[in-house]
Amino acid sequence: MRGMITPERLAERVCRTLDVPAKDNAEGITEMLRTALTETRDRAIGASKTACLEIAEDEAERSRSVGSTAAQQTALTIAARIRKRYVEVRS
Repeated sequence: MRGMITPERLAERVCRTLDVPAKDNAEGITEMLRTALTETRDRAIGASKTACLEIAEDEAERSRSVGSTAAQQTALTIAARIRKRYVEVRS
């Protein structure tokens, strides 16, 4: 893919822009970029899990308020268990 920007390519561009030798500096910059990308990805995954669970819980609560079926109650219970195990609680 021609348009894909990798940490290595970006590190080389940074080195050229700063006018520093890529062979001495690109590896360190690449590692910093990889770390930042991993942390950003992990946060995005966590936010996605939280949003999906909030939607599921809201829908289950809405269903329960109008007389939920056993299946809807089960869905609410499952969503609560997933939240408890896999999603960090924000304080």
